[in-house]
Amino acid sequence: MPPIDPVGETAAAPANASRGGPRPLPSTRPADAAGVQLLWPGKFDEHGCRRSPGSVPIGSHEVLTRFGEGPSACRLIHADFRTAVGTIEPHSIDFAYVDPPFGTDRDRFLADTKGIVRAEHHQPRAAYCDRWSTPEYLDFLDDLIALTRPLLCETGSLAVHVDHRASAHVRCLLDEHFGADRFINELIWKYGLGNATASRHFLRKHDTILVYGLSPRHFFNRQRGPITQAQQRKYHHEDERGRYMMSYGKRYDLKGGKPLESVLDIPSLGATDGERCGYPTQKPLRLLEVLLESFCPPGGIVLDPCGGSGTTAVAAQRSGRAWIAIDASQAAIESATQRLAAETACAFAIERVT
Repeated sequence: MPPIDPVGETAAAPANASRGGPRPLPSTRPADAAGVQLLWPGKFDEHGCRRSPGSVPIGSHEVLTRFGEGPSACRLIHADFRTAVGTIEPHSIDFAYVDPPFGTDRDRFLADTKGIVRAEHHQPRAAYCDRWSTPEYLDFLDDLIALTRPLLCETGSLAVHVDHRASAHVRCLLDEHFGADRFINELIWKYGLGNATASRHFLRKHDTILVYGLSPRHFFNRQRGPITQAQQRKYHHEDERGRYMMSYGKRYDLKGGKPLESVLDIPSLGATDGERCGYPTQKPLRLLEVLLESFCPPGGIVLDPCGGSGTTAVAAQRSGRAWIAIDASQAAIESATQRLAAETACAFAIERVT
């Protein structure tokens, strides 16, 4: 994606946007929303009306196959998310995780588990195209947020995972659609591997995950890290109830490690990691496990509108949560199917929506 041009910077809405009123998006807070907005070519038309989210009417919806036995709410949908959202019940999603293309201005290809690009007939097999103009990319992100928000239940939340290219713009869009007071966390995923060379800037070793709740009642379950050696020394007594310490005759049980902070130090997948399936930009299961345990109640429903290799679906499956994963890439659907079919007692349907 080319650098954001000046018209894409944060600025006040144009004066004519308030006269006659831009049509509010179904997912956008009404007049009390923040007056600072992200502007880009095409957001407002010549009459000052805001663009509507690019939802697409459903032409056909078919179940291609089912895996596993028994009924299941789990769905793997081959479709553009703008069309697929029409098949999801409003206010039914407990947690949505959005990991969109990062606007890298390059094509992404499948690789084998050793990181070597796969080829068919001497041609690398494409996973997806990540080339956009600035207005196209911002329209895409705007649609993702606008169309996902109405699917959240009252205690639901949305996490958008991006990097330095788009984090500032996504923050503005989330403020506009949810309201700045619905901000929950700016999580930093410190992934460690990759980006090992730089001569004109600090090494870029993190992504940003912005989390917003639909209401002040959003679900949150505080997670704890591993028990440290200092805690083990402090809580040096142990019985059938676990480790504890005594102070002035009172017992204090060790509840676990320190609560997780907003910097998540979780290594990315190495080229030979056994978890790797060959899909580009695959995220580690541990990252999604932390997010799901924190923001989705047990037995809840998780949505991933940019499903990719299926990491979100696998993490949800293993934790006993229902899931819906959507992707327009055939390579993504194949990768996710292969991973999910290998999970124990995993029942799900593969669907196509056009």
